[in-house]
Parts: sequence; structure tokens; C-alpha cells
Amino acid sequence: MSTVHPPAPPGLDTGPLPARGVIGLQLQFCLQWIWLPFRVALHLLNNMPSGDCAADGHGVGKFVLTPSRYRLERSGTREEWEAWAERALDQGLTSAMAGVVGYVSHNNSTRGKWKYKGDMLVPETTIRRRYYRGIGPGGLAVLAARRGWQVDWRYVGQKELRLFLPPREGSA
Repeated sequence: MSTVHPPAPPGLDTGPLPARGVIGLQLQFCLQWIWLPFRVALHLLNNMPSGDCAADGHGVGKFVLTPSRYRLERSGTREEWEAWAERALDQGLTSAMAGVVGYVSHNNSTRGKWKYKGDMLVPETTIRRRYYRGIGPGGLAVLAARRGWQVDWRYVGQKELRLFLPPREGSA
């Protein structure tokens, strides 16, 4: 795939996001062990879709600031952030494509025809800031373009970035 992607709108900062504060990271890392059992219990009691981004996964690990992520947040290099973002991106894109395949399979088996959003079926996913903080939205756009996906620039500056798989030329 190519690394060509639609450019960000003029005036939009696509560089790395500001690093998290040392004190906040230390507090989160130390205090998470106190509130973690309550958060896990609440998650298990609710057992409802939480609207989390696809890259977060569904296990308890999404609640924990692991030692490796703590080191990444404190002193991660651009290459380490790219590797971290690539893992999250691959997980999110796989989940998005599985959702589309499931959606199409369900509609084909129950109704005998394809269903579309608008006039086309467009898979999309979201990636939270914690996965691309060190490379910024521009870096995530490059990683996504290598896989054929694009960033929806309207959502830059929010808690998560939306990515979508653009329709192929001549498929409309």
C-alpha cells in the first residue's frame, strides 16, 4: 500500500501531542491498584458495550497502565510510539472489518440483500489518543494509509480519531 493520504485541513496541528505530566502518570500508576478491583467489578456487572474504541480490546488490561506503557509515556521514542500505534491500529482495523463482514453476512442470510450506510458500506473504527500521542494524528494518518485507510480530519482534537476505509475507484 502507499503512504499517500489526504492532507489535514490548513491550520490543523498534526504533530505529536503534548506529553502527559510526570506527576499524573505516577499517581495513575500507583493508585490504579486501589480502584482497579472496583472498575473491573463495575465492568463485569454492566457487561454492556461501553463504546470504547476497537483498539482497547475487551479485557481487564484496558484499565491498567502497565509498566511498559508507563515507560512509553515517560520516555518513548517516535519508533516506539509507531510500534504501539501500529498494534492498536491493526487491532482496530481487524475489528472494523470483522464487523462489516458480520453485518453483510447477517443481512445476506436474513434478508437476501446487502445493506449499506447511505449508498455504500463503509467500515470505520476509532483509535484513542493514548495510542498515537507520540506520533500525532499525522503519524497515525501515515500508518493508516499504509493499510489503505484514511483519517477523518473532522475529529482531530477529540478523545479519539476516526478512521475509515475509503471506497475504491470505480466501486460506486
